Amino acid sequence: MSFQVNLRWRVLALVAGGMALILILSAYLHQIITRALIEDVRYNAAISHTVATAEHVSALRLFSDPAALERELRLVAEAQPDFVQVDVYKLDVRQAPVLSVSTAPNAARIVPLDSGTPDNALGEMERPMPGVVTMEVMSHGVRHWIISVAIDEHGGYVTALVRKNLDSPGIGLVQLQHNLVLFGALAICVAFLYVVFEYAFRAPARNVVEAMIEARGGNFAARAAVRRPDELGEIARGFNLMMEDLSARDREREELLTRIRRFNDTLRGEVDQATADLRIANQALLESQQRLSRSERLAAMGQVAATIAHEIGTPLNSISGHVALLARRLPDDVDAQRRARIISQQLDSIVASVRGLLQRTHKAFIPYEPTDINTVIDELLRLVAPTLDAKAIVTTRDLAPALPPVIANRDSLQHALLNLVSNSVDAMPAGGRLTIASRLDAVARMTEVVVQDTGPGIAADAAEHVFEPLFTTKATGSGFGLAIARDIVTTCGGQIDIDLSTTAGARFVIRLPCEEVQSA
Repeated sequence: MSFQVNLRWRVLALVAGGMALILILSAYLHQIITRALIEDVRYNAAISHTVATAEHVSALRLFSDPAALERELRLVAEAQPDFVQVDVYKLDVRQAPVLSVSTAPNAARIVPLDSGTPDNALGEMERPMPGVVTMEVMSHGVRHWIISVAIDEHGGYVTALVRKNLDSPGIGLVQLQHNLVLFGALAICVAFLYVVFEYAFRAPARNVVEAMIEARGGNFAARAAVRRPDELGEIARGFNLMMEDLSARDREREELLTRIRRFNDTLRGEVDQATADLRIANQALLESQQRLSRSERLAAMGQVAATIAHEIGTPLNSISGHVALLARRLPDDVDAQRRARIISQQLDSIVASVRGLLQRTHKAFIPYEPTDINTVIDELLRLVAPTLDAKAIVTTRDLAPALPPVIANRDSLQHALLNLVSNSVDAMPAGGRLTIASRLDAVARMTEVVVQDTGPGIAADAAEHVFEPLFTTKATGSGFGLAIARDIVTTCGGQIDIDLSTTAGARFVIRLPCEEVQSA
């Protein structure tokens, strides 16, 4: 994890570093200047003491008393700790300097200096005043001054060896105090700069950053406080101007989105309305197509019926005549008379059915009258009893008593039920059970007739088309039986449906209005 230093600490570190460098240079220069001043003072003091010693020696005529001269020199050396060695020279008759007295007899001699003495390698030869010659020398790694003062009256020299660099605790203490004051001032300046930076820079910058965070969170009303007319104030004003532009653009975007949303809602409503209208139109077109198809099929069925009626009319009349002739020839045979009557009745029923079919296809008037549905069912079962017995089909009747009559054409209704029973018989070639039930729906005032068999049933995809003409699921079917049954039931004001909830066989439900409902 890398350590991040923010701008505040960087600026403070830069300022503190600069000030510390300045203070260090100041302390160094102060030390140099202080040492130079102290050395100058000590230099002048050493010359003054040496001159005073020479004058004192000359005034007291100490050359004649070496012992007194030695004591005087020792007092001078003890009083001035920076005086390492003091030698007094006297000139002989040849004007050559001869050592008279020394505070360090065993030390190396200090050569007296005069105007003719050459400068040394340090280049520190000086003549601060008349009769005084000084030179800086290096002795045992320490710099010293050699100060020579001429004694004019007695012809001699006082030469002193004085330390240039004198270690003084006072000087170090002064320097330490000076450094402490400087670094204390540095600490105060840094603290002052921290407070100024915190108030003048960090607080306005934090305010701008907080406003930016709010704006990034979606608050376009966020504004930064403009505290002063400086650079940070310019940044805050620029940020506020940018946020105003963003707010205006956001309002424009919201207005545009609102208009687009309204347009989409309007368009969606129009599309939904158009879709609904199209669905209704498609449904109407489909119904029209179905009616047209049904009409075409009914027309075809009418043509077939007319052809059948024309083709079977003459044979039926011939059969009816022969049956009547046989009945007259066998007046005493009861069984023959009964069978002749049945054959005649069925021939009449066939002729009536053909006529009814022709009447429906030609939209002729068909008379309707109150009809007992249970009686129609009983007659139907008696009619198909021989066929059911031959097919090993067991019949179950569940007829509700005292049913109100329905308004229908008796022969047509029997023909519709016969078509349903014929389909059930065809569905059970190996035998089965045929159930015919009737019941009253008192709430709807409808009479229901249920025809159910135990055959293979009708598939769900085929159930939608079984009532269409010419549609059949049987190998030998014509496709007209259920279509005729539906046409008969709907003409009576009822409806016929397939109950797909049963799991065994086919179940047809006919609903016919009762006489009270029909009359109303």
